[in-house]
Amino acid sequence: MKIDRYSIRTKLVIAALMCFMIPLIVNYFLTTYVTKDIVLHKAVSSTQDTLILVDSNVSGIVEQMLSLSNIILMNNEINKHVTISKEQFARDNNSGQQLEYMRLISNLDDLFAQNSDMYITVLGVNGFTYTNYSFSDFNPNLFHGKIVFKELDKLAAFSTAWIGLQDNYYGNFEAKQKSPKVLTIARTMKNSSGHSLGYVIVSVNESKIQRQLNSYSEQKIMLMDDQGTILSQSDSLNIGQQFRYHDYAINENTLVYNNEKYIYVSEPVAGTKWSLLSLVPYSSAVGPNNQILVTSFIMQFLFFTGFCILLMILISAITNPITQLGKFVAKVNMGQLNIRSGIRGQHEVGQLGKSIDQMLDRIEMMIEQITLEQTQKRKAELEMLQAQINPHFMFNLLNSIRLNILIRGDQENAKLIGSLSSLLRMTINRDNEWISLRDEVETIQHYIRLMNFRHANQVQLIENIVVGSDHVLVPRFMIQPIIENAIIHGFHQYGGQIEIESYSVKVDEESSLLIKIHDNGVGMTPERLQE
Repeated sequence: MKIDRYSIRTKLVIAALMCFMIPLIVNYFLTTYVTKDIVLHKAVSSTQDTLILVDSNVSGIVEQMLSLSNIILMNNEINKHVTISKEQFARDNNSGQQLEYMRLISNLDDLFAQNSDMYITVLGVNGFTYTNYSFSDFNPNLFHGKIVFKELDKLAAFSTAWIGLQDNYYGNFEAKQKSPKVLTIARTMKNSSGHSLGYVIVSVNESKIQRQLNSYSEQKIMLMDDQGTILSQSDSLNIGQQFRYHDYAINENTLVYNNEKYIYVSEPVAGTKWSLLSLVPYSSAVGPNNQILVTSFIMQFLFFTGFCILLMILISAITNPITQLGKFVAKVNMGQLNIRSGIRGQHEVGQLGKSIDQMLDRIEMMIEQITLEQTQKRKAELEMLQAQINPHFMFNLLNSIRLNILIRGDQENAKLIGSLSSLLRMTINRDNEWISLRDEVETIQHYIRLMNFRHANQVQLIENIVVGSDHVLVPRFMIQPIIENAIIHGFHQYGGQIEIESYSVKVDEESSLLIKIHDNGVGMTPERLQE
């Protein structure tokens, strides 16, 4: 693995960083995930509170429109004028009737004077007409082309038709530029039998409602009808457009429109078929809370960074002896055995450094000892080589003498010199501690020949070696001391016979070689043997 290439210090630093960074990142994402719904709920709640305030203002305008229409519906004078037939209304058009009519109009004008943003129209079936605006600006009879009165006839008494958005029909060009749209409601005046007597039409400038919607610039608030048509909004270009926000919703309170995510809250306008819709950009709604999370994460990151720096300093201080020990071991590995780490302390690394130094001391002593031993060994080998020079010289000299004697015809002395040479060679040559039984018997033959010459006696050697046992390995000079003892003590340096026998016997089902040596010397008494 690649991580094995790094030092212990680097591994500890990486492990420390992972132990701090992984929980920090996991904590950030878990916190973001857990608080996401809470933040969304909080943003929705805040938007809903704002929308309730806007709803109260818009409801106030709508209630004012309904209140003005109720004044007309409940006015007895107006009901009186719309109740009479068309013929009677045209026939009674005298001065008294005109005076009463003018008084009614004056009272209504005084009553509606403070509502300059609202346009009130009363159209009687019998031809009675009232407006709080000038006929020269707009002829109210043109409503017959704008409003389907047959649909109004189907309404129950005191019910309201929420006609909604219309082009502004009142005022000059400049006024229409300021408020190109109006919102209109219509109500039917009926008698006790349910027949329609007239119609009350109340319109309000859309700009008046738009001012209420623009009170909260961080939100896009719009007034919509039950068909999803935008009746009022800060962006005038969208007024009159269809916006079925449910088609863009991805869950209960969020939608995606024009590749931008919004939080939406809808609130019905009380007593109407209209509703308010608020769109808040998701980023701006949850942005402050996300900013808090990001700030918290940055603070934690800075704190952990400082802590990691401190930790790395501590790790460097703690692992410094290990680093020094590693460099020291590398130098030792290169052959610098004369250096010492000098690392001491009660901790494990200090004890390890001390042990390594002591081990190097012992290794150095052993090297010196081995060097001394090798020097001594070479010296001994040289001495042995020098020592072997003289025996070889003597062997060669003896062989030369033996050949010279043979040339002169002295067979007996030649054999003696040959025996002496063989015995000396066997004595000096220590390369192999084990020799065959045949070589050992031949050595005994040479020895007896020399002893017979020395003491002028005749000791005979009788061999009775079992066939196949002459190649069995026996210790060098195993039999010679026994033969020497027999000649000196058994024969008292006189003649005799010595017999060497070998037998093959089985001991514990294993074959063994038994060698028996006996002579015909004086022997020992039992008393002497006991001594």
